[in-house]
Amino acid sequence: MPVTVLYCEGHSQSIDIRVLRQLLPKCDIRPLGGKTSTFMSSIIADRRRNPNLACLVDRDFDCRDLATPDHPLKCDYEQEWVGWTWARKEIENYLIDPEVVQKALEKKAPNRDEYQKVLDNAAKNIATYSAARTALACENFKNFWGNEVRTGHCFPPKLGKDYCQKRIAEIVRENSKYRLVSEQDIQNKFSNLLPQFRPDGSRFKDYLKYFAGKDLLYAMREQLCALGFEDSSNKYKPEQVFVERIVNRIERIDKVWEWLPEWTTLHQLIKETDFSGD
Repeated sequence: MPVTVLYCEGHSQSIDIRVLRQLLPKCDIRPLGGKTSTFMSSIIADRRRNPNLACLVDRDFDCRDLATPDHPLKCDYEQEWVGWTWARKEIENYLIDPEVVQKALEKKAPNRDEYQKVLDNAAKNIATYSAARTALACENFKNFWGNEVRTGHCFPPKLGKDYCQKRIAEIVRENSKYRLVSEQDIQNKFSNLLPQFRPDGSRFKDYLKYFAGKDLLYAMREQLCALGFEDSSNKYKPEQVFVERIVNRIERIDKVWEWLPEWTTLHQLIKETDFSGD
């Protein structure tokens, strides 16, 4: 028996659920907000009513050194298999994929080579900040700072190593309280991760998995505007216009799960995985 209900992050109008409903048209997709312990425990509790209930959650910043395949990762909670984690950091990481952009926007898509260059440059610009965010996330600290550039999304005015080290120090001092982890522990983690996030590093080469899609989108804001993704009323930012056009097209096209290997695998997993015997 396939998975019939899938809990995901976000709310009823979030892009997560809008995309998932196209990827998994025969599954009941239900948003439960953020990925908290309550979110996870709800899956175990609600399986008493429907054994074939599972979840799909963001990978977030992952400090593990592991080769990540192009398929969803198994997600466990309290030693019980509850569903899957995206192989990429968040849903935006899929929507900005050049393959998705081309297939969604078709003739209205930007030139692929030009867009790829814009995306690569955005990754280079946020590489150090992404390493710092990951280092903090590894020890469960707040891992963002800066101005609110869009509702719920902050981005720093500076992206260099020295500034990141300064903010790491401030965040750890303000939030460590009686924890055993020290500021130096996080600074060391940052230093160790940094080579992986630079252009010749392993994580940079897979930045659509390890960098934050929202950060990449903001870093492309000016270039997206130049590519024609702007709102004449100035109500929405270029990156919002860009994402909305892609999601709108996804909602109108059949079999979008065939666009990316991970989407295809997810579609199959939902059809073929039976949790009722666990």
